Amino acid sequence: TQFSAAVEADPNNASALNNLGQVLVRTGRAREAIPYFDRAIAVADNVWAYHFNRARAYAELKEWPRAIDGYTAAAKLFPDDYVTQFNLAKAQQAAGDLTGAIGAYGRAAALAPEQAEFQLWHGLALERGGRGAEAAAAYRRFLELEPNGSQAEKVKARLAQVGGGGTGGTAVTP
Repeated sequence: TQFSAAVEADPNNASALNNLGQVLVRTGRAREAIPYFDRAIAVADNVWAYHFNRARAYAELKEWPRAIDGYTAAAKLFPDDYVTQFNLAKAQQAAGDLTGAIGAYGRAAALAPEQAEFQLWHGLALERGGRGAEAAAAYRRFLELEPNGSQAEKVKARLAQVGGGGTGGTAVTP
């Protein structure tokens, strides 16, 4: 209600437009949110968050090319944001661009080397891309970060399958 009132009071208030869009996405109304993000971007095209939030809305709608475009624009504005890179990778993978996803997962993992989840997703994408040795390295890094985590045994199994040691044979899907 407050954000709607702020937008009514000043239709060019980019922050209020963005915030209203975020509320709409969080309440399951991503389609309705997109025009607000579009207006926020029209007012302030250089704000990373507006591009990221619109991309997130498109991702909610599984409109992968538009989500990828939005995450790419956000990454240009804030190239060191690992969350943007990770979301870009997920959208690329969903769209069938495994090569792009591998690159973006790798950037996310490099920007946030302490994030075990990024190592896991990067390893899975590398493995799907037939890059077993690199996948094994990502899996080993995951296990360094979370040796006793809930996914550890499954990752050890993936590692064994790509020739990097470990035990078992259960597929992992984060």
